[in-house]
Amino acid sequence: MSNVPGVIIKSKFKLPQATRRARRYTTYLSYIDRPETKARSHQFENYHDYMEDELKSSGLFTATQDRLNATEREQLRDIFRRAQENGSILWQDVISFDGAWLQEVGVKENRYIDEQRLMQATRNATALMIEREQMLHATWTAAIHYNTDNIHVHVATVETVHPRERGKRKPKTIEKMKAQVVHTLTDRTREQEKLNAFIRDEVLAHKRNHATLSASNRVLHPELVRQYKAIQKQLPDDKRQWYYKMNGMQNLRPSLNQLTDAYLATYFEKEHAAFKQQLDTEVAFYEQSYGSASQASAYRKTKEQDLYTRIGNAILSEMRESDKSSPKLTKGDTSSPKQKIRSAFRRKRIMQETLYRIGRHMNDEWDHIKNQRAFEQLEQEVQHER
Repeated sequence: MSNVPGVIIKSKFKLPQATRRARRYTTYLSYIDRPETKARSHQFENYHDYMEDELKSSGLFTATQDRLNATEREQLRDIFRRAQENGSILWQDVISFDGAWLQEVGVKENRYIDEQRLMQATRNATALMIEREQMLHATWTAAIHYNTDNIHVHVATVETVHPRERGKRKPKTIEKMKAQVVHTLTDRTREQEKLNAFIRDEVLAHKRNHATLSASNRVLHPELVRQYKAIQKQLPDDKRQWYYKMNGMQNLRPSLNQLTDAYLATYFEKEHAAFKQQLDTEVAFYEQSYGSASQASAYRKTKEQDLYTRIGNAILSEMRESDKSSPKLTKGDTSSPKQKIRSAFRRKRIMQETLYRIGRHMNDEWDHIKNQRAFEQLEQEVQHER
């Protein structure tokens, strides 16, 4: 793919004709009155002639129709004419595409162009614009143009009732329009599902079934246990605050993130590396699509934050459950000597069983290591005999 952004949106607006504003129409008149266009007037409805020039355009389409017949085109002209007479502003948007990017996302294949997808992307983006700008009485039309190196779509919009005086739209609206175009033309469901599956189906599933304070972690991964206990001691008294994004957890989030990093390094080193590589691929795609490193960086930050938030909440959930099951000793504890002896024997038996399981686990690990070494030695002997 090239270094040119996949999608670019340029926007401007024209005020309705008025003598006192005549100079503001200079650029607009020059634009639509070029020799290669059919439009010879400064009227809004004749801007359609430029958009629908058969030599360069696929023809006008609207929110509901892919093609307009002669009667429908005339009706649309009448709507634009009356809108101008009523004082409506004419908004002009141009959605331009890099050819290599269109090829990458499957809209373009050699000389074939999937116009249906381009029209749908235009419809979705324009509908979003109308909603965000609260243009309750808007009418728009558009046409796909092929007369330049980059395929582009012209969109013209007017308000038929209660026209506003200001034509400037919020910059965020244009950004959202671009995002809507990218989202419509690209299906990244499979790629994003890989990222979500790592968090949901691997890490969180493992965390739910493996307690941090387990006996095996105490022996094999004491650093995990140490970090866990350090956080647990600093938790606020109000358990309603024991959620990653709550204000009461603000000072503990860095420690939770550090524990998450240690947890991933311990149990998911290779899988986490693959996750980060897939994330790099997605970030590169979005940077190419939008031509903006900041937007791509925002996507990375969102996915990474999702990872830390979900695992952080899983850890805090474990702490809440642990706190519920912990015996609460009070000053008035009146356990009988016989009960205390039984409790001591119960703790001793649990410890013996735990040590036995750890021993079995370590023996299995040692047997695996010995078998692996024997296999490698056998391979070397076979290679030597050859």
